[in-house]
Amino acid sequence: MNKQEFYAALTASNLDKHKPRFEAVMKDTIRYYLTPIHDYNDVPIGSSRIGGTPDLPEHMPWPADNKGNPLSFIAQLDLQEIKPFDTYQLLPDTGFLFFFYDADQAMGGYSMEEKHLFRVLYFDGPREDLQCPDFPESLSVQFGPCSLTCETQVSMPFRRSKALSFLGDGEKGVYREKVWKEGESNKTFGHADILQGEMEEFCQIVTHKDFTGDFGKFDGPEYAGVMADAKDWLLLLQVDSNEGDASMMWADMGRLYFWIRKQDLEKRNFDDCWCVLQDM
Repeated sequence: MNKQEFYAALTASNLDKHKPRFEAVMKDTIRYYLTPIHDYNDVPIGSSRIGGTPDLPEHMPWPADNKGNPLSFIAQLDLQEIKPFDTYQLLPDTGFLFFFYDADQAMGGYSMEEKHLFRVLYFDGPREDLQCPDFPESLSVQFGPCSLTCETQVSMPFRRSKALSFLGDGEKGVYREKVWKEGESNKTFGHADILQGEMEEFCQIVTHKDFTGDFGKFDGPEYAGVMADAKDWLLLLQVDSNEGDASMMWADMGRLYFWIRKQDLEKRNFDDCWCVLQDM
């Protein structure tokens, strides 16, 4: 949904009196639409896609977990193709991002011990260096390849978020049913379409060196500065259960979320990303 469509829906639902408050919490997002690929010859090498097989440079091996099991390929993004839709001007101007995740879906994102179960790789070299590697024989999971088209849209906080507490009880139902209708969503930046809980503070805690499983520990005053920096986490990629187009299913109709700190993105450091799986 773009801004014009959002505002029109507010007006039609008699919620336009809240427009300034909605604008205060609104964030731009890069929305991806999937089209199944039937022949790789029909798409340029390195082009943005979800599922299928990646186009990796020769020196970049297919990533594996700490037991040597290859990770499932999730998506690749051609940043030159996507950059015009980046209203925040945060993505690199060039290069390619590759996303991989545990084939057994054993990673929920609750411990740094799970870090070996996903990977975000960045290659900032010529397209001519990309090639389609052999698909690992031991990897049983291969998702249907889909090309991506992009559109700049708006995103809003989760409907039960404190950020939308200005809505009255009756208005919340109208907003959910007539304005912000949830559906399949793959995107970069903006508010995540969460299924269980907000993740910025979650990522900040789980990736902190002092985290040993006790989330409540970070409610203490000694961690106030740490938690204030949770705002630095950005949604690098959200991947839905694209069951129809890509034969993807994350647990029970879930979503994968790849997160990165703003300062790491500025430094082109994708080694310290974090991945979370949420489901229904």
